[in-house]
Amino acid sequence: MSRATLTAVYYSRGKGIQFDTMDALCEMFWVGVGELLVHTKEETSEEIYRNDTHRC
Repeated sequence: MSRATLTAVYYSRGKGIQFDTMDALCEMFWVGVGELLVHTKEETSEEIYRNDTHRC
């Protein structure tokens, strides 16, 4: 596994992950997929606009 791949995963920069990479990380850290990944909801453009308190 390359350093670039690990960096992208660490900083949540990737849009996806290969199954082989996920499997390697699980084996390396002795964890299951559920312990490795966390699901978060991304805000939509409309939600960002609605939550923007700096509008005029």
